[in-house]
Amino acid sequence: MLSQISVEQEHQLVERAQSGDDAALAELVEPLRQPLFSYLYRMVTLRQDAEDLLQDVLVRVLENINKFRGEARFKTWLFGIATHVCMDHLRARKRWRVEAQLHGQYETEADPVAVERLESLLHSPDFVFEMREHIAFCFSCISRTLKPDEQASIMLREVLGFSNQESAAMLDVSEPVFRHRLSSARSKMIDAYEGLCQLINKTGVCWQCKGLQEFAGPGHSGRDLVQIEVAPGLEINPNNLFDSRLEIVQTTGFPQSKSQKMHDLFLEGLNRREESRTS
Repeated sequence: MLSQISVEQEHQLVERAQSGDDAALAELVEPLRQPLFSYLYRMVTLRQDAEDLLQDVLVRVLENINKFRGEARFKTWLFGIATHVCMDHLRARKRWRVEAQLHGQYETEADPVAVERLESLLHSPDFVFEMREHIAFCFSCISRTLKPDEQASIMLREVLGFSNQESAAMLDVSEPVFRHRLSSARSKMIDAYEGLCQLINKTGVCWQCKGLQEFAGPGHSGRDLVQIEVAPGLEINPNNLFDSRLEIVQTTGFPQSKSQKMHDLFLEGLNRREESRTS
């Protein structure tokens, strides 16, 4: 869950910001800038788009701060603005195929120049491949197969830790409607992972995490992860495995990490490929 200042301190800063105090507004926004950018990036899966949308969000905050009535925390109001900016952006984009990453992998493997470029990146001095961060990358890729409102629902509730009530308010829907969207998003992502990911199903067709770790080699790869496991005492089933995956996604540094350049490169290709496809 995102940290925040006390209600009293927030109220004082909002009053000052609404009176035209730019320093007070900056004090409200700056601690949330990085988490906000990470949310935008996870949603739209392209760094340049996330940077552009961040500026759009900040402009809207500046223009609408006087409309903030304190009925929710400032953080909730801010991420609500960001959520609608994201959804408007994503409605103009194609939803991704579940197997989008595999298509990208196959195209890279068939292109010697692309393989050489990737090898150079993975063996650069500051690069470290962390499997847990790649799991978070994959989560954002699979979330792009969802409708924008479902994608926002699962990001707000399951990744950022907002409550059902807060998330529903940000999406301008009732809690029952929100819970339905969240359930639908979880179900679709669980189904996608079941046939795709070897970390939960040895018959899954994707072993990209393991392959990249081996390709990075000693000195450029972090801790191994043989499979995603449920917490002790819990039944091994798709829902509990998904919750274990979520725990990884919530606690990684993605998208800011030592493998950032690789993920940026992959997402640039995925966005270009998925937008240009005709079916």
